[in-house]
Amino acid sequence: MDYRNWYCVQVAAGCEKKSRADLLARKEVLGDRSIINVEDPEVTELVVDKTGKRKAVKRKILPGYILVQVNKEIIENEDGSTTKVFPAVSQETIRYTSNVIGFAGSNRNKPYAMKPHEVKNIFERVDDAHVEVKMNVLTQYQEGDILDVVSGPFSGHKTEVIGLQGDKITGQIDMFGRQVPVELTKDQVYKS
Repeated sequence: MDYRNWYCVQVAAGCEKKSRADLLARKEVLGDRSIINVEDPEVTELVVDKTGKRKAVKRKILPGYILVQVNKEIIENEDGSTTKVFPAVSQETIRYTSNVIGFAGSNRNKPYAMKPHEVKNIFERVDDAHVEVKMNVLTQYQEGDILDVVSGPFSGHKTEVIGLQGDKITGQIDMFGRQVPVELTKDQVYKS
């Protein structure tokens, strides 16, 4: 993936997906070939709800912003040298998309390119988080594993798996200096 020529664009709160879709549609209608990619980076997290169920939830990495990759235009100067500039057509396409406030930075009308290492860090968070959560949701437990209890009356304790039967996990919890046998479901535990 090319981490160069990415720009951060501020959009109305909660309108990241709509702004991304609108910008891609405007790009197609206007025939703007300079806009290469538009992203709304999200990270997938494992969340335990009030009932103790585990589920994967997507969370915005940059709430209120989208990332746009734009190829710079090469302009020939009078002396024969060339310079790369942000295309004016692309700037108008982005600025006049609904729910777009402007470019991130001190001047909302002037685009500032993000540093490649910043963009790389953002996209690495997206990829790694998804794989980690997927692995945790599909984890198969084995005897001897130490698990965190995330819901139920033993929430906050650690348990050692001593037996498995279908969806049930038999474990031992250390309470008041004694080993107490417990029976838990896969939704009640988390392998850290």
